[in-house]
Amino acid sequence: MRTRSLWGILVAGVMTASLAGIALGPSALADKPIKQTYFVCPSVSTNNPSGMWVIGFHGGYYVNIPTQGNGSKVYLTVPVQVSTLAQIPGGWALYKDLPSYPNFVGMAMLLQEGIEQWLGNPSGWSEGDRAMVVDNGDGSYTVVDMTQGLTIVIHEPIPLESAVVW
Repeated sequence: MRTRSLWGILVAGVMTASLAGIALGPSALADKPIKQTYFVCPSVSTNNPSGMWVIGFHGGYYVNIPTQGNGSKVYLTVPVQVSTLAQIPGGWALYKDLPSYPNFVGMAMLLQEGIEQWLGNPSGWSEGDRAMVVDNGDGSYTVVDMTQGLTIVIHEPIPLESAVVW
């Protein structure tokens, strides 16, 4: 039985990858991933007085919108798939002491993705509206759009999630 050194295996792997790149041609390696701009959320602690609740695609989460010294918001441009991976499963650690855990109940700002995912895209509801979510105690939740003065009832909870990029 012949053994190969780790260095030999590494060199062979690099050469194989290089040859594959040449065989595919320069256009295969030149394609850049599609990117979108997201907020970076450096603090998701509910103890941060600068934070706020939002309802987005993954559920309800507490975010801090970071700003620079001049007041402009901090954005991060990342490949699209990274934003999905960045929704970390830290909800229990962050929210286990909230009375409504594991579901969101309370006041939050609506994000368009949250309106579509959890509220069924009701007419007149817009991103940026303030909403109040109330647990009816029977498996249903009343959601009031405080900005528009509109009310709907949903029949599934909005989960508490954590976010580092949104």
